[in-house]
Amino acid sequence: MKVDYHMHLEMGSLTLDYLEEFWQQAQRQGLDEIGISEHGHNFRQYEGIMGHLRTGQDAYPKIIRWLSKKFSLDLDDYVALIQAGKDRGWVLKLGLEMDYIPGKEAEIAALIEAYPWDYVLGSVHFMGKWGFDFSPEVGWPDKDTNSAYEAYFTALLGATKTGLFDSITHPDLIKIFGHQATIPLEPYYDAMAEALARTDTCVEINAAGLRKPVGIIYPHPDFLRKCQEKGVPITLACDAHYPNDVGNGIDQAIKLARSVGYSEVATFSRRQRTLQPIG
Repeated sequence: MKVDYHMHLEMGSLTLDYLEEFWQQAQRQGLDEIGISEHGHNFRQYEGIMGHLRTGQDAYPKIIRWLSKKFSLDLDDYVALIQAGKDRGWVLKLGLEMDYIPGKEAEIAALIEAYPWDYVLGSVHFMGKWGFDFSPEVGWPDKDTNSAYEAYFTALLGATKTGLFDSITHPDLIKIFGHQATIPLEPYYDAMAEALARTDTCVEINAAGLRKPVGIIYPHPDFLRKCQEKGVPITLACDAHYPNDVGNGIDQAIKLARSVGYSEVATFSRRQRTLQPIG
């Protein structure tokens, strides 16, 4: 089965016409099933979880301006849109990508419980108020790369240990701009694989890295191999933000999965997981 469980409508509109562009591209790419997983920060219901990142003297001016345009859509409209697409016979899944913000676990859990998600992705984009994947010019010039990697994996491990999410997405996103740590990362890979296995959480293979400055898939093969050895299931993703990106890199992601021993991919319906042969 060939699936893509990570894509976003945020560069267009919450309309059936725009959603259909994603579905049509999925068909052209030979995908059996897709999942839309819009960012939580686009919705007003998420402002209580992330709104504080745009306030205070320690907030980054460019991130303040970016977040000032967020929290404007309504989750009810989004959920209704995906259901309308399903009603048309499109093989869609309703997902959400939720930023893990330490201290906001109760609010995140409440939002997950409030809607009929097929699956929920957990991600880390912020350490404190620094959105490390926003731009290589924002924060990075002042950061020690090793310390940034340590903080990132500590946060990612925290997200995983909550058990709130069905899959942890782009699990070494910290490398997005090509910054490379010089400290050993194997201990973090081991800890993540153990936590994923213990919480019965999937790990995502995300092909978007092929389109980013780093030029490689998330996660590193060594990370993924440790997950496979622990029996951690995978989800597959291209992380499309435009219809033309749908399915791009999925074949390379499948190749990576097979190279470390995976033969199945996870699919979801109402948060119930099924393993399918990788197509």
